Amino acid sequence: MTETDDYDHVTDDIAALIEDTDLSRRLKENVYETIEEKAAEYGGITTEQAADIITGVESRYLDTRIEPLDPVGTVSAQSIGEPGTQMSVPYDERVIVRRDGETDIVEIGAVVDDVLETQESREIDDHEVALAPNGMEVISLRSDESVKWKPVEEVSRHEAPEELLRFELESGRTIRATKAHSFVIKDGGEIVPVRGDSLSVDDDLPTIGSFDPDSRTADVTGFETAVTDGGSVAVAPESETTSGDVVWDRIESIETVESDYEYVYDFSVEGLETFTTAEGVVTHNTMNTFHYAGVAEIDVTQGLPRLIELVDARKTPDTPMMTVHLEGEYATDREKAHEVVWSIESTKILALGDVSTNVADMLVRIDLNDETLLERWPTHSDATEVAGIIAETIEDALGVDTRQAGTVIEFGPNQPSYRELLQLVEQLREVVFKGIEEVERVVIRKEQLDDGEEFVLYTEGSAFGDVLPIEGVDDTRTTCNNIHEIYRNLGVEAAREAIIDETMNTLEEQGLDDVNIRHLMLVADIMTNNGEIESIGRHGISGSKDSVLARAAFEVTVNHLLDAAVHGEYDELDGVIENVIAGKPVSIGTGDVNLRMGSGASGNSGPADD
Repeated sequence: MTETDDYDHVTDDIAALIEDTDLSRRLKENVYETIEEKAAEYGGITTEQAADIITGVESRYLDTRIEPLDPVGTVSAQSIGEPGTQMSVPYDERVIVRRDGETDIVEIGAVVDDVLETQESREIDDHEVALAPNGMEVISLRSDESVKWKPVEEVSRHEAPEELLRFELESGRTIRATKAHSFVIKDGGEIVPVRGDSLSVDDDLPTIGSFDPDSRTADVTGFETAVTDGGSVAVAPESETTSGDVVWDRIESIETVESDYEYVYDFSVEGLETFTTAEGVVTHNTMNTFHYAGVAEIDVTQGLPRLIELVDARKTPDTPMMTVHLEGEYATDREKAHEVVWSIESTKILALGDVSTNVADMLVRIDLNDETLLERWPTHSDATEVAGIIAETIEDALGVDTRQAGTVIEFGPNQPSYRELLQLVEQLREVVFKGIEEVERVVIRKEQLDDGEEFVLYTEGSAFGDVLPIEGVDDTRTTCNNIHEIYRNLGVEAAREAIIDETMNTLEEQGLDDVNIRHLMLVADIMTNNGEIESIGRHGISGSKDSVLARAAFEVTVNHLLDAAVHGEYDELDGVIENVIAGKPVSIGTGDVNLRMGSGASGNSGPADD
């Protein structure tokens, strides 16, 4: 049976074109289906038209395929999602939640909507996000395949896509999720996240306990039973970890279903980032990215582009970031850790309230959110007082007079002008009221370190010298990926260590962890041996060599030779490169010794000439 047997419009010539590509088997099947659909829609398709489709798909595939040492888009760490990928489950998907010790089965949409209405929320890449209230927990999978109650850190919702995936397992359990929603599977004995649209029939998903098809709930035996809405679920009343492993349940079928609700929802949980549905299906809330406030990722240059940045000693990395470690209570207390977050992350006006314009009166009106003000200025107890600080900042930054009434601020142009009014609004959006201007976003993550679990901050943007003095920041462990900032603040020896660490980490992330660190130490020594950071390239170390031929051998050969000729430079041929170019023995090793046979009498025992 050939590939054309399954399709009415795919000829042998078209099939040969598809099979001759470098596409994966899954993508080849997609091309077959696309060509078949187009042919059915337009009443046929020529080989030339099919070739255009095939070439376009292969070109896109080759452009986006990741090879060893190619850059990858995100930091490899756990998170809750990527902007635009729609990682979530629908409103009526029931989940097991414990709040203040009371366990219940509830629809995830109702829980998240309630939190968003009562907590301060923020918009990130079309996702509405809020910190979860204290005391909210879910059953989460551990790496040893046991489960544990873990706190929900953030909740989020965003507009639902047109289609969802519905998975039915062999036990009868079901779960619906967006195509990009993440699940976990076992791969080589390890639990790893995968996208929903990457799962296939016969893959296994983790589940908890037995399943009652009548109540559509899981019954985890061996634990205290809590009466719940729509069934019962057994949970450990006080202990954190259940006794017993999860059961891996085979996927029986996968189908596409329509979305019935306006939004889809998600939880953010620390650790393996998993939570459990009422039917006992363990689902993963993330892919491999950083997270903060429920959604979004931090893109960090990696692979070959990052290595080039380092050896070229770029003044500013393409994606500057810092890893900020905390000390004392700031490292273990979530609220204290967030105080540091607000001290670092640049706070602009749209994060503090609503901005509107009154064209008739030529006024800009700012309605500040009381809760947000007190959260971001924790040392103040009066929102009006904070609003006064904001008003003073506006006056200094924009050169206008403001009027304040409680947490409402108004101001306008000095002379009535519609253009100036709009310009004031645009300028207002760029004013930084708190935090560091260069740091656009901060990701907070609880990590297991040598001394136990503690909160670590990751920033999008870097201002290393400004972060170190902030209260709560551990300046002995905090670092950044800008080697020049480290040099300016900590000195050349710290910069040397940063070069070694950054290059080694970049190689390890690409699976090249067998590179001997001594090679990297040698590179770092050469780049910093004169007391400052120099690049390896023609603008640094290679371009400053004494040998004309050695400089010409690296880059811009003609320019170096012409420049040397104009200035009458002379090459001593002392190094390896210039001697190889000139075809002469290199003066190292055995090439460093010249011997001549003596022609004197046999009785002459004098030494031969060197």
